[in-house]
Amino acid sequence: MAISQKLIFPQEIEVWYVLPAIRKAFALELIKSGLPQKNVAHILGVTGAAISQYKKEKRAHNLIFNETIDAEIKKSALLLIDKPDTIFQEMMKINKLVKTTGLFCELHRSKCTTPDDCEATCYVMSDDMGNTVTKRKDITGGD
Repeated sequence: MAISQKLIFPQEIEVWYVLPAIRKAFALELIKSGLPQKNVAHILGVTGAAISQYKKEKRAHNLIFNETIDAEIKKSALLLIDKPDTIFQEMMKINKLVKTTGLFCELHRSKCTTPDDCEATCYVMSDDMGNTVTKRKDITGGD
């Protein structure tokens, strides 16, 4: 796939690719655990048709998670079985993990040309203690 010359904002990457991929991963894990498709759709706030499309690889097939994220998705899915009302927190946790592991930046760069300082700008966020951090390494402990 060719890289677009049009600037795509990080928020668009998140909405178009990351959040649907997280929903899909949760859906597949919940179904694998034996939860009925209708219940999975209800938990995730999507239609039954969306769940069917996730299963048939017709939706959210552009992002592949790494082992770390896959493991966290499995843990979150198990939690969602007993506590479906935690979907917001679990989605946000996985979304943050996608960003802090660098997968988000890889995806963003694969879709468009990004500014030189993109990573530093994207990672103005808070750590778990509420401290403002500006670089991915500040969150992950990496370089």
